[in-house]
Amino acid sequence: MKKFLQLSLLASLLLMLLCSSALAQRTVTDQLGRTVTIPDTVDRVVVLQHQSLDVMIQLGAQDKVVGILEKWEKYLPGAAKTMADINSLPTPGGLDTVNMEALLAVHPDLVIVTHYAPKEMIQQISDANIPVVGVSLFDAASEEAAKLNPDLADAQAAYDKGLKDAVLLLGEICNKQARAERLMQVVEANQKVLKSHLGDIPESERVKCYMARNNLHTYGAGKYTSVIMERAGGVNVVAKEVTGFKEVTMEDVLRWDPEVVFIQWRHRSAADGLRNDPAWQQVSAIRNGRLYVTPEYVKPWGHALPESMALGELWMAKTLYPEKFKDVDLDAMVESYYQEFYGIAFE
Repeated sequence: MKKFLQLSLLASLLLMLLCSSALAQRTVTDQLGRTVTIPDTVDRVVVLQHQSLDVMIQLGAQDKVVGILEKWEKYLPGAAKTMADINSLPTPGGLDTVNMEALLAVHPDLVIVTHYAPKEMIQQISDANIPVVGVSLFDAASEEAAKLNPDLADAQAAYDKGLKDAVLLLGEICNKQARAERLMQVVEANQKVLKSHLGDIPESERVKCYMARNNLHTYGAGKYTSVIMERAGGVNVVAKEVTGFKEVTMEDVLRWDPEVVFIQWRHRSAADGLRNDPAWQQVSAIRNGRLYVTPEYVKPWGHALPESMALGELWMAKTLYPEKFKDVDLDAMVESYYQEFYGIAFE
């Protein structure tokens, strides 16, 4: 009888320990300035923001992803190469919407949303007792952090700190802290290469640049696309007149007359249209054959990503000033980065 009681007590203690472990929690501060209580161990994450999905893949945390945003292929077209099961994952929402029935069906430990997700959407998920973490990839006070087109007094500093904070936050959530630290070490080391080779270029000597799409929407001040041009030694011709992601006119483009036009890899199909458009043929960049489709890793969208800062800024600087970067083997740097953080060769 005594042995039975001892075994029963031991079983009760083990059960209490298991329950305590299952209920263990911790808190994180997201990039909206919210304190969020999350499980100590996070194994099931729904990611409704493509930038965070990209970072999680690089952190080696894709096995924790049980749901992703709708239209992920539009926003992150290369993800299928680095996440084999992505086509079979549920899509219980998007950047600004959520299907609660579909979300609850995958039993997430946590949901990651973009910083400009509607407050009602965040509340709806929170009301179901599911932790919600907002990620912006830039550093700003809470009011600006929740905007798609923030007003950033110092955009370069905001994206530097914001990207690092986002990577470390996602690393903390997924218990991939060491990998997150390593990722940022590579970003910072590559940026030193950029700065040491580029040097200081006077404003009057900087190449005038423009980011085109298959329509006349472009990126002005406050967006990382403008920052990447500045860091590469260019000047975004739009930035003095346009803030955020806006539609401009062909008359505006002709007036700005950029010397170089970039097109993002995900919009690469627009390149021939611009080259053959009589209106665009009046632009200096098109006349002089200086329209460039960026490699996929540049990702110069409105938000920074690790490979944007580690590789994209270097690519753009080398494109604008090839003589300054003759000794930089960018192909080797890209291959090293992709092998380490994506586990694949760059194609």
